[in-house]
Amino acid sequence: MRKFDFYEFAGIIVPGTVLLVGACYCSPSINKAVFEQNLSVGKTAISLIVAYGLGQLVAALGNMVEKVWWRAWRGMPSDWPRSGKRHLIAAGQLSRMDTALAEKLGLEFAGGFQQLAANDWFAVVRQMYAKVAAHSAGQRVDIFNGNYGLNRGLAAALLAILVMVVITRGFAPWQAELLLVLGVAVAVYRMHRFGVHYARELFVQFLAIKVEGGNAPAEPKG
Repeated sequence: MRKFDFYEFAGIIVPGTVLLVGACYCSPSINKAVFEQNLSVGKTAISLIVAYGLGQLVAALGNMVEKVWWRAWRGMPSDWPRSGKRHLIAAGQLSRMDTALAEKLGLEFAGGFQQLAANDWFAVVRQMYAKVAAHSAGQRVDIFNGNYGLNRGLAAALLAILVMVVITRGFAPWQAELLLVLGVAVAVYRMHRFGVHYARELFVQFLAIKVEGGNAPAEPKG
């Protein structure tokens, strides 16, 4: 079995495991199948595979949670410098962005990068990440991204468990539902913070890269 990277573990396996545990709480038959005594190595591996599969489904729900949440904030943090709708980096850093894009990526835009459409800017941000990664400066960016995925997945998993609890057990006792609602709120709050940290760190690291070899476009890796 191949090794899972940090993002897969944090963003897929952990939320999938949380959902699996929640399903066991709601269904005694599932609980017996997963947590019966004397678990073998084979059953443990099967549980991991199930958790990974559930994690993929949770990720789909997390994408919907993410879309709704950032729409309320008028775009994801990585889009804020372009749109100007939210503050993310200092004014001096923002004023250097067009020059940095030209020098480090060979990209020049009539009227500046803030005139780009959102989809075009998304592609530019991906190239900026590739440049940062190529200079081995993306460690903190990746950590923030992994924790963002973790909390997005946890929010989605807890939301799914909340629905299952209401369907199978109703609102009595209500304490379980309250704890799940609080859990979703905390996970979304952490998702938001790590989303902001990710975008800010990406732009700061990109601006900090020293220009090498003139204005040749970057060659994204991967």
